[in-house]
Amino acid sequence: MKASSPFMFCTSSQLVEITGRKAAHLKELIEVLRQIDASSIFYHVHHAFREYQFAPGAYTNDFAHWVKDELGESRLAEKLANINIKEFTDLEQIRKRLIEIIFEYLNQATEIRRAQEGREFYFCRNIGVIMKTRYEAWDFDEFCRGLKKVGLRSLFFHFFEAPLRLGRRNNDFSQWIMGSFGMEKLAKEIEGLDPYLYTMDELRDRIVELVEDSKPSILRGIRKWTRSILKTMQK
Repeated sequence: MKASSPFMFCTSSQLVEITGRKAAHLKELIEVLRQIDASSIFYHVHHAFREYQFAPGAYTNDFAHWVKDELGESRLAEKLANINIKEFTDLEQIRKRLIEIIFEYLNQATEIRRAQEGREFYFCRNIGVIMKTRYEAWDFDEFCRGLKKVGLRSLFFHFFEAPLRLGRRNNDFSQWIMGSFGMEKLAKEIEGLDPYLYTMDELRDRIVELVEDSKPSILRGIRKWTRSILKTMQK
């Protein structure tokens, strides 16, 4: 069974730029968070997943790392690390949630700790260039082969960037599977994968495993579609 349109595997190249903004303590961090470009929010929340092929550890975003390592605020670091990026479809929502968590913590704090000179939080942002790869898929076999061959940055682009890029919850894989084959169960299984539980390699392997395990359902769908066509022709 072929899709009406192919899945085009893309990748992105990111140029990291230092913004010139920095924060030495939590009040400054909130102030800059309110003003900084949204691309900076994306960079500091997501780049650990993009750059590392291994699990990034307990603190999955740069804000949590800095708060723990430089300010020694472990409780706040845990709250920031527990932000589930898959719950958001808009960078402004993430910005708002970061500010809310830090503001609530400050309201209960007895002192405002300051990072040592040279250890402030330096805000960066990334400038992305999207490129098509040479891989495309018309069916699930081609999809699995393509996903195994493309780089992990392509996986990051389609799985992590897609919701925020297009303002929706679905990643590109689930969107294509649902739109092309109507396989809601498989699309939801892929969408439900928790990136915090996998390395990027493991995440790719798990997506391939889910697609390959769904093949009996595909065959049943083909048989059902064929029977429907034959009945129509017999009328």
